[in-house]
Amino acid sequence: MKLSRILELVKDYVVKSNLTIDIDISSISEDSRDEIIDSNTLFFAIEGSKVDATKFIPSLIERGCKTFITSKDVGYYEGVNIIQVKSIRRVEAIVSKAFYNRPDDRLKVFGVTGTKGKTTVSYMMFNGLRALGMKGGLIGTIEYRINDYSMNAENTTPGPLHIFTLLDEIVKNSCEFVSMEVSSHGLETDRVYGLKFDAGIFTNLSREHLDFHQTMENYFNAKMKLFHLIKEFNPDGIAVINIDNEWGRKAYEITKSLGIKTLTCSTVVDADIRAKNITVSLDGNLFTVSYRGKEFSTHTKMVGLHNIHNAICSLGAIVGVIGDDNIELVLNGISETTVKGRFEILRSSRGFYVVIDYAHTPDALEKTLETARAFSPTRLTVVFGAGGDRDKGKRPIMGQISANIADKVIVTSDNPRTENPFSIINDIIKGIPSDRIQKTKVIADRRKAIQVALKEAVEGEIIVIAGKGHETYQIIGEEKIHFSDYEEVVGSSYF
Repeated sequence: MKLSRILELVKDYVVKSNLTIDIDISSISEDSRDEIIDSNTLFFAIEGSKVDATKFIPSLIERGCKTFITSKDVGYYEGVNIIQVKSIRRVEAIVSKAFYNRPDDRLKVFGVTGTKGKTTVSYMMFNGLRALGMKGGLIGTIEYRINDYSMNAENTTPGPLHIFTLLDEIVKNSCEFVSMEVSSHGLETDRVYGLKFDAGIFTNLSREHLDFHQTMENYFNAKMKLFHLIKEFNPDGIAVINIDNEWGRKAYEITKSLGIKTLTCSTVVDADIRAKNITVSLDGNLFTVSYRGKEFSTHTKMVGLHNIHNAICSLGAIVGVIGDDNIELVLNGISETTVKGRFEILRSSRGFYVVIDYAHTPDALEKTLETARAFSPTRLTVVFGAGGDRDKGKRPIMGQISANIADKVIVTSDNPRTENPFSIINDIIKGIPSDRIQKTKVIADRRKAIQVALKEAVEGEIIVIAGKGHETYQIIGEEKIHFSDYEEVVGSSYF
């Protein structure tokens, strides 16, 4: 692809350019460690929050790289193309999409956003579409997947170059769709700019990432950018909205105002897709789906009312894009979905249960504990902490919620990062009412906290271990060490 063609695509974003030669661009990179970098590489020198890649420009020139796009003035280098732009992530998206020959145009692209449920909905859509015999990809928190091949996920929503590289591979593997999580960070920082979404799903909104967004309104508006992208890049795309929460109803008003076709989902009121006759147990959910005057009896292996919301939103996206000729097949795929670390139930031979869940926000923790409480355990215990270097305001709220719902609370570490674990724990303890502090233990070592909960378990008890879910690491200081809640439980002598 000629450099001159690339410059034509992004001309509205160019601030300044020092061009010496018009070359054929044969590769694109944003990682100075890439072995592919040579004289025909276009390198995005991005000034990030942790690493300023512009400092690598001199060493990359020594390796033969001659073309750079950056967001800041880095001066002049003889014989080197330097293009300074505004909105560099948007520019990266435009260039990447063109370089990989618009792979999203050859796929049905399903994007899901919201505070909770993104991972589960992405898997439910993936499995529902696969039940129709379609090949596809998945991009999300736990993994990046192409059919049955899995790769480790670096970010919930990777950067635009990585996204279009993945989409290109998905297309090359004869896939017809991609199901992806779309985070508020990804939307706010233009990681998904230019993507042609065929369906955008909004699950819910609750307190999270306020260290980044500052206010709930900002957080909500970031989520709504998904539907503005649909309006801009695929006006025929659809929105699927869970209207059983206040933010969902606000989202519905926005999609209507944008003129986007919208399907509503509910377990409470009449909606385009309605779940009713609901039975929830530790073995899963049973319910009836009502759609266009027809009813379908179904189930989910995944427990809790929130997973019924996830299921009907997934169904709505699929029937809205693919059609409703094979709803039973789609529901079969959705119903059998399980996701690691999402209300994952482990049954002990000693007669108690452990639930491993990713809940790391006040609302998610509350919903998880309420779901567990609904099964009338002889005792409900929760083991949880809060992430360091993140929204501190949610910590006392989570402390209060845990003490109000659980019979026994063990406060421990999550990913303390560069914060003192005891400072985080103290913030949590501040929210626990004085008359409930006696049922609270502090065990900063997460491994010991889990072992104590298992050792003291009684028959019929449910122990909720919250916050990390599928994660297999703990971040302490700058170090990422191996740690898995699941492994700690199943490998324990008490289990």
